[in-house]
Amino acid sequence: MIRDERDRAVKGIRPVLSINSADSTLPEQFQTETLRPILKLQNSILLAQFTKYVQKFKPAFNAYNQNTQRNYIDEVLKRDPRIKNSLIASVVSMMTLEEYDYYCENKIEANKRIVTMLVGRLQSHLEMLY
Repeated sequence: MIRDERDRAVKGIRPVLSINSADSTLPEQFQTETLRPILKLQNSILLAQFTKYVQKFKPAFNAYNQNTQRNYIDEVLKRDPRIKNSLIASVVSMMTLEEYDYYCENKIEANKRIVTMLVGRLQSHLEMLY
């Protein structure tokens, strides 16, 4: 019973995105129906996490031009497991248990999708990373 309540609550706070995923593969459906809404919901905390990381490890980040900032975001999410895993955990924590089961069975593919979407989201919000 508690499982159902948590799953309903988690799904209930997610934004509804009108993206048709009927003809998509299972990984694409997972991305569209689970990951995208979670990333949108968690946007503020994801930006805050990355901002704290930048303040600690790259304090001159805002002095760089936007192209350098975008490249930095891409590189740091590929090579620093601390921030990458922290951001992924913020996404995974908002999954239902059924979605989490799928995630565990397809972790490598799901993490690639999460990181790709995170990079795009962070790069499109550069002005909020200071």
